[in-house]
Amino acid sequence: MACAVEFEDYSPLMVEKMGEDGLMQELAKGFHLLANPSSHTIAFQSLKSNTVLHGLPQMSDEELHDMVRLGDSNGRGELDLHDFCVTMFRVSPAVMNEALSNIMEDYLSETDYVVPDHDELVLIAQLTAL
Repeated sequence: MACAVEFEDYSPLMVEKMGEDGLMQELAKGFHLLANPSSHTIAFQSLKSNTVLHGLPQMSDEELHDMVRLGDSNGRGELDLHDFCVTMFRVSPAVMNEALSNIMEDYLSETDYVVPDHDELVLIAQLTAL
């Protein structure tokens, strides 16, 4: 499902300036700004009220529902910290491409080159389609 919300992708710049650990800390801070403090998850209602509270651009209910659905890994209608971080990387093509490149580079450098089997090719295809 594609999300109707468009944004400028600053993730590659953030990784470059802050490093991986710094970016993960900033993602966690962003998550906690949007999450419901009692459930520690982001659901439609917490997203709607917290985006307004923190002065983020106003979005339609449909756009907010799309954002939750995009990251909801198990159909609960809410995002935990893991779902949130995965979603942020999924919507950042440059970061995903770099991560896949690093995975393949590590794989090829640690082993003698072996043609990937069917399951590995399917996994690579799924990751590159994100």
